[in-house]
Amino acid sequence: MNDDSVAVFKALADDVRLGLVRRIAKSQEPRLTCDIIAECSELSALSQPTISHHIGKLVAAGVLTEVKHAQQKSYLLNTRRLEAVGIDPSKI
Repeated sequence: MNDDSVAVFKALADDVRLGLVRRIAKSQEPRLTCDIIAECSELSALSQPTISHHIGKLVAAGVLTEVKHAQQKSYLLNTRRLEAVGIDPSKI
């Protein structure tokens, strides 16, 4: 297993990050940061900085792709990256 694969599996090993990925994976459209944070804050006691930290870890591992729109960011599941390490994105 190479370092890239390890980074993906490490990122997904955290329950919070896996939950974020599952929420983002349900949408075919990019999800705005503010929408993700609002949804996660309603469902758990996580603060905005904590959610942002976890999103950053997922982007760094290549699990999520970040798209910038002026001053906003949105996120998509990087299905190619997941498939490259043997993960079926439809089963997340």
